[in-house]
Formats: sequence, C-alpha cells, structure tokens
Amino acid sequence: MRDSSFDIMKGIAILLVVLGHSVPDQASASGIASYPLYLMRTIIYSFHMPVFFFVAGYFIHIPLKEGFNKFVKDKFIRLMVPYFTIGLLYFPFKLALSKFANQQINAQDIWKIFIGVNPDGELWFLYCLFFISILMGLLVKRVNVSLLSISLLIAVFSDVINISSISMVSSILYFQFFYVLGLYIKQYKLLDYIKSSVIVLVSIVVFSIGNYVLLLDVNMFKILNIITAISGINITYYVANQIHNRVGWYNSLLIFLGTVSMDIYIFSDIVKIPFRILLWSKLGLYYEAFIVCFVASTIVSIFIGYMLRKNHYSRLLCLGIKK
Repeated sequence: MRDSSFDIMKGIAILLVVLGHSVPDQASASGIASYPLYLMRTIIYSFHMPVFFFVAGYFIHIPLKEGFNKFVKDKFIRLMVPYFTIGLLYFPFKLALSKFANQQINAQDIWKIFIGVNPDGELWFLYCLFFISILMGLLVKRVNVSLLSISLLIAVFSDVINISSISMVSSILYFQFFYVLGLYIKQYKLLDYIKSSVIVLVSIVVFSIGNYVLLLDVNMFKILNIITAISGINITYYVANQIHNRVGWYNSLLIFLGTVSMDIYIFSDIVKIPFRILLWSKLGLYYEAFIVCFVASTIVSIFIGYMLRKNHYSRLLCLGIKK
C-alpha cells in the first residue's frame, strides 16, 4: 500500500522546484539581484531534486510476470516520451525567444536532445531518472551496504569519473546515490528511524551548517552536497509524515500536488516564460515577476495537465501515461 507521506513529500518538493525556478535571473551572468531570494534558492537547490530521486528509488517496481523488459518499456513511455515530445515541440519557440534566454541556442543544437540537453532545460530530470532507473533495475536484487557504499563513492567523485564532456553523465553518476538510498531504506525498513526526533534534530543542524558552508562556495568534491541533501531528505520526510498525521486542507492539497508533480514539473518552466519576459525583462518588476511566475506556473501547469489527460494521445505523448 502506498504511503501518502511520499505524495506529500513530492508535493513539497515540486513547490520548492517551482519556487526556485521562479527567481527572475536565477541563471544569468549578473546573478540574483535579491539576496533573500538567492539564499532561498541556494537552500532549495541543496536538496529538492535528491528528494525526487529518493522517492523514485523507494518505489521502484519491476513486474514479476512481464519482468525487466516491460519495466524498461514502461519507464521509456513514462519518462522519455514526454522528454522528446515536449522538447521537440518547444524547440521552435525556444529559437524564437532565444534573445530572452540566458543561454543562446542554434537550430543545429537539436541533436543534443539525445545526450540530455533538452530545449526545455528542466527536462534533464526525466532523462537522468530514466537511465538511473534502468541501471538500478538491474541491481535491485543486490541492494546492500556494499552497493550503497559504492554508489556513495561514485556520487562523491562523479565529476572526476566523468571523463567525457557530457554534463548529463555527471548528473547520472551523482543522483544515482539518492535513488539507491531510497532502495536501501525500503529494503531494510528504515523509515521509522527517519521519523525519530533525534535524527530530525541532527538533520536540521547538519542541514543548516551544510547550507552555510555551501554559501561560502567551499569545494569538497560532492561530500558536502550529499550530506546536506540527505539531511534535507530526512527533514522533508519528517515534515511530510507530520502533515500526513493531521487532517487539514494543506494535507489534501500537498497530496494532490504530489500526484500531479510530473505535470507541474514538465510544464511549469514553459508557463513562466511569458510572465518573466513581460514583468521582468520588459517592465523590470522583479518581485512581482517572482510571485506571478510561481503562482501561474503551478496553477496553469495543473490545468494543462488536466486538459491533456482527457485525450489518449496527448496524455501518452506529453505525460507518458498509457491509461
């Protein structure tokens, strides 16, 4: 039976994703104009994506009858079909709006979609999750301390191990650890330890110190990032579990957001573009652009997903949902 605490976790994480992506100049050369927003974004980026990989690892499922081949097929449909569909549909608009983008693109760059460089940059997650899922699907029966330890070492030295110039390789090598961690936690039934108040207090301290050091831009390979992300995952699950145990509108809202988190993730970055161009690039309204982008990206993305789910083909191509 699925624990709705994980849907709440995803609900919290997707709100943080949209919040972080709504900062007007988050990737520009000039940096973020508002220090509070810079601080907020730094904290969010220290753990929000590891949460998604952790949850995905925890719920990995390979059908007993159909086996690994069906697992690969299902993952391809769910992740890679939307990855290619949305990327190819968005590419002409990305070219047309290239002057407003932080990174310029050319028509010949479309081939890079096959190595994880999508015209909609936020869809890297789908590509990364697909290859990690397939790899871990092969190792799912070998989950133990040794696999977890090897996975951790690979994540720590992910940039060193990646001798290619393909940035997605580093992402796969890094984020696979959090997927394995989810697998490991489920395999050995360790969720109750995450709920422990002592563990949570330690996680809060570690998370706070970790983010403070990250703000100082200290280079410790990926060790600091991993420690901070793990503590962030612990805190997120604890908060989600506390919300789950209470009855309230926020409980139902976060569960709902968790169930449509894929819809929001796929469409939110595209939805915010016209608002960012108008409010920030044209009118120079910084905080107004941030607030409107956050609200509009969340609500409009849910509406788009709702409409696309009404048709079999749009549901399949844009959301990777077969039924």
